[in-house]
Amino acid sequence: MDPVTHGVIGLAISAFSGDPVSLSNPISLGCAIGAMAPDVDVVVRLFKDDFHYLKHHRGLSHSIPSLLALAGVITFGLGRIYGDVNYLSLFIWTFIGTFSHTFFDILNSYGAKLLAPFTQKKFKASILMLYDPIISILCLLLIFKRNNSNLFLSSTALIFIMYLIARYMMRKRAERIVEKNYISGYKFKKVDVLPALMAFHKWDFVVDTNSHSIVGQVNLINKKITVRKKFKKPKDEILELFNSTNVGKYFNEFSPTLHIDYFEEMDNLVLKCIDLRYYLKDNFMHHATIVYDEQRNIIESFFHPYSINKYIPVTENI
Repeated sequence: MDPVTHGVIGLAISAFSGDPVSLSNPISLGCAIGAMAPDVDVVVRLFKDDFHYLKHHRGLSHSIPSLLALAGVITFGLGRIYGDVNYLSLFIWTFIGTFSHTFFDILNSYGAKLLAPFTQKKFKASILMLYDPIISILCLLLIFKRNNSNLFLSSTALIFIMYLIARYMMRKRAERIVEKNYISGYKFKKVDVLPALMAFHKWDFVVDTNSHSIVGQVNLINKKITVRKKFKKPKDEILELFNSTNVGKYFNEFSPTLHIDYFEEMDNLVLKCIDLRYYLKDNFMHHATIVYDEQRNIIESFFHPYSINKYIPVTENI
């Protein structure tokens, strides 16, 4: 989710404090600022490039130790500005705001490292789109409705929980449709299903079989399956070659579903890696290229974030 949406969610959460939602209310500000604060890792872009930004995004700044630290800094700052505040109450609500950021990031397909630096595992539920209209509507109701009663707050919270359950059930239904109607002719290892980038009723999928990686989308209304790409898996030696590079190590951490194309070009071996998760405007979002000479020495390697036409050189010393 974008920072503005996170801020709106934080502002909506402050309604549960019992105080009126207002930008002049330190609890509302603490929740809203806290909900945007974990994306402070965007400063990496100011000093580095998209390779380093995506490598660290939703990492340490989204972990519980950092969320506590960010809540503490924001609480101290607001306390100095407003003077007469209950620091403990302000800190608790600000932390709830910071935690909401990581929580909602976990609900989409990219995930977040909640327990960094103790573990680099990304937690993800893959049930919400990057922008979710239902969540936005619920938040706006909480923000603009005055005199929120306990019944209204409880009902809104219940609707939110039921919506998350419904999205989870939609994802499981999409999995069953793909497994039953399309993969019957393949010996598949697993099916990864994630929310479509733009369509509420559609789900993207990546099927991992013994011989192919199949990328497509399923429409839950009519159960129609659209296959976007079907990739034949590379040889084991190609995988080993790719995985031994810094780009390979990065991509294996960055994406759980990828494919490697390879071909010969003027006596050089070229590997093209594709992140199979995000498909936009008839192409995948993230790519990488490695070029080897005849002795399998790396001549050059590039990361292509967001567009195949964007080149960021990657060295063996990242």
